[in-house]
Amino acid sequence: MQKHVITSSAGKKLALISKMPAGKPNFVVIACHGFMGGKENRGWINILADKLGPLNFGLVAFDFAGSGESEGEFARITLTRQSKDLKDVITYVSKNYKAPLILLGRSFGGSTILAGGNLLDEVVGYILWATPVFLRETFSTIMPNEYSKMLQGHTVTIVEEGQEITIAPDFAIDLEKHNMDQYLLNIGKKPIMVIHGDADIVVSPANAKYIKEKLPHAQVHVVEGADHSFAGHEMHRIELTVEWLKKVFC
Repeated sequence: MQKHVITSSAGKKLALISKMPAGKPNFVVIACHGFMGGKENRGWINILADKLGPLNFGLVAFDFAGSGESEGEFARITLTRQSKDLKDVITYVSKNYKAPLILLGRSFGGSTILAGGNLLDEVVGYILWATPVFLRETFSTIMPNEYSKMLQGHTVTIVEEGQEITIAPDFAIDLEKHNMDQYLLNIGKKPIMVIHGDADIVVSPANAKYIKEKLPHAQVHVVEGADHSFAGHEMHRIELTVEWLKKVFC
């Protein structure tokens, strides 16, 4: 994977990694990581990139501002800011590779591709891994006391894997402004695939069912026994993704 750095419209340096086939790619997949995640997706993004090469697909993954190797404060995270980062990356990839784009988002990264990539002509498809569209319900379940405090204008601290993480009130306040139903409607008939685990207690599988109700043409795979991280099912998730890309775009 090659490393790149771009400067976002907000003036932050964003870290990217990419893998491209020889010559011009037929499509480029842009991958967005989840809440408190990183572009490498614990190494699985490299495996996906290797699988896409024989299809003549390129892959670009990046860290949102405040995450991974990108500049910024994680405490300032909002869906709106992440959507702007995504659009900056889309502009960069479109300019440099001149290929149609497919957006892939894991968890909150999936929410971001719906919010930031739903009305862009250069985007021809969407892949959602364990993605919430019920934003208030999801985050108020994950951090019930903290979410209500943020809505009241308070900065909160949560503990994740033994580490204290600060989140500004903008996060919850901003979520309330986003209309996920409208974003799904804006996708129209563009191809979309959803992969969700039936044992996901972080983002309910009801989110995947709801996307299917709103977009009947969506290809939805509910993986038996898979949790939010798809632990033990990561390769199956990649195989489902690659097979869908082959079927729809090759």
